[in-house]
Amino acid sequence: MIHTKQLPMGLSVIVEEMEHVESVAYDLLMPGGLICDPQDMVGSSLIFAELIGRGAGTLDSRGLSEAFDDAGIRHGEWAGTDRIGCSGSLLATKLPRALELVSMMVLQPRLPEEEIENIRSVLLQDLAALNDNPARRAMVELNRRFYPAPFNRSSLGEAQGLLATGRARMEQLHAQVAKPSQAILSIAGRVKAADVFAEVERLFGGWGGVSAELPSFGAISPHEYSHIEVDSAQVQIVMAAPSVKFAEPDYYAGKLAVSLLGSSMFGRLFMELREKRGLCYSVYARHGSNTSYGTVTAYVGTTPERAQESLDLLLGEFARLQGSVSEAELARAKTNLKAALVMGEESPGSRAASNATDWWLLRRVRSLQEVNEAIGAVTLEDVNGFIERHPFSPCTILTLGRAPLDVSASIIRGGR
Repeated sequence: MIHTKQLPMGLSVIVEEMEHVESVAYDLLMPGGLICDPQDMVGSSLIFAELIGRGAGTLDSRGLSEAFDDAGIRHGEWAGTDRIGCSGSLLATKLPRALELVSMMVLQPRLPEEEIENIRSVLLQDLAALNDNPARRAMVELNRRFYPAPFNRSSLGEAQGLLATGRARMEQLHAQVAKPSQAILSIAGRVKAADVFAEVERLFGGWGGVSAELPSFGAISPHEYSHIEVDSAQVQIVMAAPSVKFAEPDYYAGKLAVSLLGSSMFGRLFMELREKRGLCYSVYARHGSNTSYGTVTAYVGTTPERAQESLDLLLGEFARLQGSVSEAELARAKTNLKAALVMGEESPGSRAASNATDWWLLRRVRSLQEVNEAIGAVTLEDVNGFIERHPFSPCTILTLGRAPLDVSASIIRGGR
């Protein structure tokens, strides 16, 4: 059973009681993240998320780490595009200690200056390693061209921004981000909601202030084809197209339509490009969304000799989807989507994260029954209607390899 409560200072608390487990998980989300970083300090949120775990209250960095370890709490602090979070999983009996430590990190972080350089060094190494991961680099470059600023920023930050970040920025971030008015604390596991609410009010009752205001999402950049020349035996092909937003009427039809193409080894892209023709070593298509935008992305990893044919077939499979889906194919897609949903939602960690995300986007929590019924209700007519209203073109395409490919201007602009 799911219980929700908003505390007087604005913190939304969600508790899902799961009597069949012995563990519990928490997710605390606060508005902020990479889109809120100043232009000259992109990536400072990444340093901040790491730094709040390096000492809080009466505990120095080692003391805080040992306190988590002594209680058997597996935890992580992170910064995303539009939020900063603290997550953890543990035995249910240790939840009071976990909440105490999290409250200390949020309300009383030490932000030790001597730790910043170590964190920065690791993040800069991650950035440098991007050149050794061409598939990830291609997607970073695609996002940079597809989304409007500041939503096009890399999840790795920028070297210049990381180098420019010091303790003054950390103090500024704490003053801006660690506020409760729009924050969400989601807990799932073997707990009683009344006990959790009382503990949260005790520990976070003195928390105050207004959460950071997130920038609004602008217009998708003009679509284009871009090529990045690298001397490589591989070619990376990535594509992005606007799609349905989260919770819009076409949302579940869109999830199913894209899953038919490329969410598994039984997707059309995998079967046509890899299994039947042996054109590529990796191919997929995915649908991602929030309440501001939806995006269909696709990826193909192949060789220079087979790159053009791979791209042509990729675009061809997207173009021929409408009107070609059978009832049996749709039924399999529904079964696979429901199975992934059920298996992914059985653990406290998954439930805590899912509930937090729902509340972040919708200000309510969707039940598993609601989602299952919505998936089951999608018809072939719904799938075809989604494709008609949200065609996979116009689109942005990027390739990374030795030579550019031939891309029809009509595909980029939205022609058929």
